Amino acid sequence: MLPLWCFIGFLFFVGSCAQDNSNLDQYQWSDIIDELKILRKEVELNRKRIVQQEGELKAVKIELEKTKRYCHSEPNPTEEKSKTEELEVFSRGKNFITRNRGLSKIKRIIPPTNPPTNHEGPIAFYAYMNAPMTNIGGHHILLFDVIKANLGFGLHSTAGVFTAPKSGIYVFTWTIRVFDNGVHSVELVVNGQVVGALFPHSGAHDNDTGSTTAVVSVNEGEDVYLRTRIDNNVGVIYSDANGYSSFAGWKLT
Repeated sequence: MLPLWCFIGFLFFVGSCAQDNSNLDQYQWSDIIDELKILRKEVELNRKRIVQQEGELKAVKIELEKTKRYCHSEPNPTEEKSKTEELEVFSRGKNFITRNRGLSKIKRIIPPTNPPTNHEGPIAFYAYMNAPMTNIGGHHILLFDVIKANLGFGLHSTAGVFTAPKSGIYVFTWTIRVFDNGVHSVELVVNGQVVGALFPHSGAHDNDTGSTTAVVSVNEGEDVYLRTRIDNNVGVIYSDANGYSSFAGWKLT
């Protein structure tokens, strides 16, 4: 039989172990509760985000429906187009630009309905920009959307490209206006080849307008357009009633 003092010591030992286990369980439960609180906060935050995203999605759907209705709406019968624009819409398809080894080339999506093979009479055009052009990068074809003359209907305002109705010697001239440390090198491209360039640049708070002329041989159906060079493009190309950026050309012989 064990002595009494051994038995009493054993009881103290067992009680101490039980208390340690109880304390350990309490710490574990405290950690679990803290983690649950963190998870609850994350759930609430995600719920708010979901509600916000649902509102944004609803706004996007409304804008999409408005856009669809606008795209499928009938044209305004009171809206008038100039004779030049109407003939251009029906005689030329839209053009788009693709790049191949650094050279911008023009390809027609829809072939012209009235090929200019048998064109007779003078060929000449003059157009200018209706408003300044911003965010201009390299090899950007310039658009001259206000057409004042387009004999032979070779100029396409939507693409900024002149397509020669007939082979011959052509004169092309262009004017570019810059302002307030603006720098833009603009080159004339004929059938994918650069044949001329202009480099206007202005000082701080100053205007500068540059013009140049090129006389080149152009074959029937070849495209002629103005584009920015791949480098030296800073600021805005200006065009307003005080001075237009413009593009003109005519068949000499």
